[in-house]
Amino acid sequence: MKILYVDISRYEYEDLRRYEALLPPERREKIARFRFDGDKLRSLVAGLLLRHEIGERAVALGEHGKPYAEDVYFSLSHSGSIVAIAVDDAEVGCDVEEIAQESRLKIAERFYHPHERETVRNAADQPRAFTRIWTRKEAYLKMTGEGISTDLTAFDTDAPPLSDQIVSFDLEGYCLSVCSAEKLNADVAYISEIELSRLLR
Repeated sequence: MKILYVDISRYEYEDLRRYEALLPPERREKIARFRFDGDKLRSLVAGLLLRHEIGERAVALGEHGKPYAEDVYFSLSHSGSIVAIAVDDAEVGCDVEEIAQESRLKIAERFYHPHERETVRNAADQPRAFTRIWTRKEAYLKMTGEGISTDLTAFDTDAPPLSDQIVSFDLEGYCLSVCSAEKLNADVAYISEIELSRLLR
C-alpha cells in the first residue's frame, strides 16, 4: 500500500487553475461545481494526485458507487491544507482530518463504540484521540463504501479484526488513517509527503 499526501497551504486556486487542463472532464466538472476557491483547490490537487498514481487508467464505479481503476484500488481524502491518496491492490479507504480544537467528548459519547469512548475520555490529548478514532471510522466506511449512515457505535476500530486492517499516522495538526480489506500493519503501509511540483508534469 502506498499513501501520499500534499500540503497545499502555500497555494491558491488561481495559482494552479491552469493545471485543470491535465484532468479528465468529469474532474473538471466537479471542480467547477464548487463555490469556494478552497474547495476547488482541494479537488484540483486530489485530481492531480489521482492522475499521478493511476495514470491514464479509466475510473469506474463499483458497488455503492465507490470509484476504482483497472487493477488498482484508491481512496482520496482532504481536510484543511492536506490532500491525501491511498493506493493498494485491495479495497482501501483513506481519511484525513484536521485535529479538533476541543475534545468533542459529547460527540464521542454519542457516536463511538464504548471502548472508543473510554479511549477519548482517558486520553491526555482528547482532541487528537477523538480525531484519530474519527479518521479510523471514516477510513473503514470508505473502504466498505457503506457511508456514514452505518451505526458508528457498532464497531470498534481499535479492536480486532479492524485493528488489524487500519493504520493511523500523526501529521502536523492532522490525523490520517487508512483501512484495507486485508490484514495490514504499519510496516507495509508506505506514507510520504509529495511536493506539488511533482504532480504538475
